[in-house]
Amino acid sequence: MSELKIIKADYSAVPELCAMFLDAYADNEAMQAALRQDEVADFAHDCYWRWAVGEWGLGGGEVYTTPERDGCVIMRAPGQHQPDVMQKMEILSIVTRMMGSNRIEIAKEVCEQMLAVPPLQDCYWLWGLGVSPKAGGKGLASALIKTVTDQADAAGKPTYVVASSEKVVKTFERRGFEVLSKSENFPYWFMLRPAQG
Repeated sequence: MSELKIIKADYSAVPELCAMFLDAYADNEAMQAALRQDEVADFAHDCYWRWAVGEWGLGGGEVYTTPERDGCVIMRAPGQHQPDVMQKMEILSIVTRMMGSNRIEIAKEVCEQMLAVPPLQDCYWLWGLGVSPKAGGKGLASALIKTVTDQADAAGKPTYVVASSEKVVKTFERRGFEVLSKSENFPYWFMLRPAQG
Protein backbone atom coordinates (compact mmCIF):
# COMPACT_ATOMS: atom_id res chain seq x y z
CA MET A 1 0.00 0.00 0.00
CA SER A 2 1.32 3.46 -0.83
CA GLU A 3 1.90 5.90 2.01
CA LEU A 4 -1.01 8.20 2.70
CA LYS A 5 -0.31 11.89 2.25
CA ILE A 6 -1.21 13.96 5.32
CA ILE A 7 -1.21 17.75 5.00
CA LYS A 8 -1.90 20.68 7.30
CA ALA A 9 -5.37 22.12 6.71
CA ASP A 10 -6.32 25.78 6.48
CA TYR A 11 -9.64 27.61 6.68
CA SER A 12 -10.48 26.87 3.03
CA ALA A 13 -10.87 23.18 4.01
CA VAL A 14 -13.50 23.79 6.72
CA PRO A 15 -16.65 23.14 4.62
CA GLU A 16 -15.31 19.87 3.16
CA LEU A 17 -13.98 18.69 6.52
CA CYS A 18 -17.32 19.43 8.19
CA ALA A 19 -19.10 17.35 5.55
CA MET A 20 -16.57 14.53 6.13
CA PHE A 21 -17.10 14.66 9.93
CA LEU A 22 -20.89 14.56 9.46
CA ASP A 23 -20.47 11.29 7.51
CA ALA A 24 -17.84 9.91 9.86
CA TYR A 25 -19.94 10.52 12.98
CA ALA A 26 -23.33 9.51 11.56
CA ASP A 27 -23.41 6.36 13.74
CA ASN A 28 -21.07 7.50 16.53
CA GLU A 29 -22.21 6.57 20.05
CA ALA A 30 -21.61 9.99 21.61
CA MET A 31 -23.08 11.89 18.68
CA GLN A 32 -26.20 9.74 18.69
CA ALA A 33 -26.58 10.33 22.44
CA ALA A 34 -26.23 14.08 21.93
CA LEU A 35 -28.04 14.83 18.68
CA ARG A 36 -31.66 15.90 18.84
CA GLN A 37 -34.06 14.11 16.53
CA ASP A 38 -35.91 16.90 14.73
CA GLU A 39 -35.64 19.19 11.71
CA VAL A 40 -32.86 21.23 13.35
CA ALA A 41 -30.55 18.24 13.93
CA ASP A 42 -28.55 18.47 10.69
CA PHE A 43 -28.03 22.22 11.04
CA ALA A 44 -26.94 21.87 14.68
CA HIS A 45 -24.57 19.00 13.85
CA ASP A 46 -22.98 21.05 11.05
CA CYS A 47 -22.54 24.04 13.42
CA TYR A 48 -20.73 21.79 15.88
CA TRP A 49 -18.17 20.59 13.33
CA ARG A 50 -17.62 24.09 11.91
CA TRP A 51 -16.77 25.22 15.44
CA ALA A 52 -14.58 22.15 16.13
CA VAL A 53 -12.52 22.44 12.92
CA GLY A 54 -12.46 26.21 12.54
CA GLU A 55 -12.56 27.83 15.99
CA TRP A 56 -11.10 25.10 18.18
CA GLY A 57 -8.84 23.38 15.64
CA LEU A 58 -7.48 26.03 13.31
CA GLY A 59 -8.03 28.87 15.76
CA GLY A 60 -5.79 27.50 18.48
CA GLY A 61 -4.42 24.16 17.43
CA GLU A 62 -3.52 22.29 14.27
CA VAL A 63 -5.70 20.40 11.82
CA TYR A 64 -4.36 17.69 9.51
CA THR A 65 -6.15 16.07 6.60
CA THR A 66 -5.50 14.52 3.21
CA PRO A 67 -5.60 16.30 -0.17
CA GLU A 68 -8.97 14.54 -0.75
CA ARG A 69 -10.33 15.72 2.67
CA ASP A 70 -11.42 12.15 3.49
CA GLY A 71 -10.03 12.18 7.02
CA CYS A 72 -9.03 14.71 9.64
CA VAL A 73 -7.37 15.04 13.02
CA ILE A 74 -7.65 18.08 15.30
CA MET A 75 -4.72 18.53 17.68
CA ARG A 76 -3.78 20.92 20.46
CA ALA A 77 -0.11 21.08 21.52
CA PRO A 78 1.12 21.51 25.10
CA GLY A 79 0.33 25.01 26.32
CA GLN A 80 -2.67 25.29 23.93
CA HIS A 81 -5.21 23.40 26.06
CA GLN A 82 -7.09 26.14 27.86
CA PRO A 83 -10.25 27.32 26.07
CA ASP A 84 -10.96 31.02 26.32
CA VAL A 85 -14.26 32.46 27.55
CA MET A 86 -15.65 32.92 24.03
CA GLN A 87 -14.85 29.34 23.07
CA LYS A 88 -16.61 28.06 26.20
CA MET A 89 -19.68 30.20 25.48
CA GLU A 90 -19.77 29.21 21.80
CA ILE A 91 -19.51 25.49 22.43
CA LEU A 92 -22.18 25.59 25.14
CA SER A 93 -24.61 27.31 22.79
CA ILE A 94 -23.77 24.92 19.94
CA VAL A 95 -24.07 21.75 22.07
CA THR A 96 -27.31 23.04 23.61
CA ARG A 97 -28.63 23.59 20.07
CA MET A 98 -27.52 20.05 19.16
CA MET A 99 -29.14 18.45 22.19
CA GLY A 100 -32.17 20.71 22.47
CA SER A 101 -32.90 23.31 25.12
CA ASN A 102 -34.75 20.75 27.25
CA ARG A 103 -31.38 19.01 27.83
CA ILE A 104 -29.33 22.04 28.86
CA GLU A 105 -27.99 20.47 32.07
CA ILE A 106 -26.52 17.47 30.25
CA ALA A 107 -25.27 19.85 27.52
CA LYS A 108 -23.33 21.77 30.18
CA GLU A 109 -21.82 18.53 31.50
CA VAL A 110 -20.87 17.36 28.00
CA CYS A 111 -19.20 20.71 27.24
CA GLU A 112 -17.25 20.57 30.48
CA GLN A 113 -16.06 17.05 29.62
CA MET A 114 -15.22 17.99 26.00
CA LEU A 115 -13.15 20.99 27.02
CA ALA A 116 -11.78 19.61 30.28
CA VAL A 117 -8.08 20.29 30.23
CA PRO A 118 -6.18 16.99 30.06
CA PRO A 119 -5.01 15.74 33.46
CA LEU A 120 -1.46 16.21 32.23
CA GLN A 121 -0.98 19.79 31.07
CA ASP A 122 2.25 18.90 29.37
CA CYS A 123 0.83 16.59 26.70
CA TYR A 124 -0.45 16.61 23.15
CA TRP A 125 -4.24 16.59 22.94
CA LEU A 126 -5.71 14.63 20.04
CA TRP A 127 -9.03 16.45 20.23
CA GLY A 128 -10.92 15.14 17.20
CA LEU A 129 -10.51 12.35 14.66
CA GLY A 130 -12.73 11.45 11.73
CA VAL A 131 -12.49 9.29 8.62
CA SER A 132 -15.09 9.20 5.89
CA PRO A 133 -16.80 5.80 5.66
CA LYS A 134 -15.80 5.62 1.97
CA ALA A 135 -12.12 5.89 3.01
CA GLY A 136 -12.32 3.27 5.77
CA GLY A 137 -9.98 0.29 5.80
CA LYS A 138 -7.09 2.12 4.14
CA GLY A 139 -5.11 2.93 7.28
CA LEU A 140 -6.12 6.58 7.30
CA ALA A 141 -7.12 6.65 10.99
CA SER A 142 -3.73 5.17 11.89
CA ALA A 143 -1.89 7.70 9.73
CA LEU A 144 -3.79 10.62 11.27
CA ILE A 145 -3.20 9.38 14.82
CA LYS A 146 0.47 8.86 13.97
CA THR A 147 0.71 12.48 12.80
CA VAL A 148 -0.04 13.55 16.38
CA THR A 149 1.80 10.81 18.27
CA ASP A 150 4.96 11.32 16.19
CA GLN A 151 5.06 14.95 17.31
CA ALA A 152 4.42 13.93 20.90
CA ASP A 153 7.10 11.23 20.78
CA ALA A 154 9.63 13.64 19.26
CA ALA A 155 8.96 16.03 22.15
CA GLY A 156 8.97 13.21 24.73
CA LYS A 157 5.36 14.00 25.71
CA PRO A 158 2.28 11.80 26.20
CA THR A 159 -0.84 12.08 24.03
CA TYR A 160 -4.34 12.48 25.46
CA VAL A 161 -7.67 11.74 23.76
CA VAL A 162 -11.34 11.51 24.64
CA ALA A 163 -12.77 8.57 22.68
CA SER A 164 -16.47 8.68 21.87
CA SER A 165 -17.41 5.06 21.17
CA GLU A 166 -16.29 1.58 22.18
CA LYS A 167 -15.09 0.98 18.62
CA VAL A 168 -12.90 4.09 18.79
CA VAL A 169 -11.53 3.00 22.18
CA LYS A 170 -10.29 -0.20 20.53
CA THR A 171 -8.72 1.82 17.71
CA PHE A 172 -6.76 3.91 20.19
CA GLU A 173 -5.83 0.94 22.39
CA ARG A 174 -4.20 -0.73 19.37
CA ARG A 175 -2.05 2.40 19.07
CA GLY A 176 -0.80 2.39 22.67
CA PHE A 177 -3.49 4.42 24.44
CA GLU A 178 -4.86 3.28 27.80
CA VAL A 179 -8.24 4.15 29.31
CA LEU A 180 -7.84 6.40 32.35
CA SER A 181 -11.57 6.64 33.12
CA LYS A 182 -15.03 6.71 31.56
CA SER A 183 -17.70 9.36 31.92
CA GLU A 184 -20.54 8.24 34.18
CA ASN A 185 -23.30 9.80 32.09
CA PHE A 186 -22.04 10.04 28.51
CA PRO A 187 -20.15 7.77 26.07
CA TYR A 188 -16.72 9.36 26.66
CA TRP A 189 -13.56 7.40 27.48
CA PHE A 190 -10.55 9.45 28.65
CA MET A 191 -7.32 7.90 27.34
CA LEU A 192 -3.58 8.53 27.50
CA ARG A 193 -0.64 7.22 25.51
CA PRO A 194 2.82 7.55 27.10
CA ALA A 195 5.60 8.96 24.96
CA GLN A 196 7.34 6.23 22.98
CA GLY A 197 10.89 5.85 22.06
